[in-house]
Amino acid sequence: MNYTIEKSDQYSLIKTDLVQLDKDAAVKLSEKVNHEIESSSKYVIVNISGVKVCNAEATRILIELGLSLQERNGMLIITEADEPLTRLFNKAEITFIPTDIEAMDFVFMDQLEKQFLNMGDTEEGA
Repeated sequence: MNYTIEKSDQYSLIKTDLVQLDKDAAVKLSEKVNHEIESSSKYVIVNISGVKVCNAEATRILIELGLSLQERNGMLIITEADEPLTRLFNKAEITFIPTDIEAMDFVFMDQLEKQFLNMGDTEEGA
């Protein structure tokens, strides 16, 4: 799997050249996402624009990855997924956003929302 990574303070954007997402590719992608979570941002955007096929094992791995990131206050965001793939993951804890730019905006807005919620919590406790 070849990929590029674009990093900012708020997120890491991984773009892959995958056409088929099978167990092996999903494991490698999961390892890369976990590395990004541990080394930089809690938000990882994965662009899967080239993926046309995703098998059940890969689906399970990505669902588990989404849940794992959520437990660590992170988020897995998938962009540029074909409609059949978004339906496949419909019940998962994975956020689908149409484009990378919209995903970056989403990360920014989500972080602002969390900051405001945290400010409200500290004011109530005072």
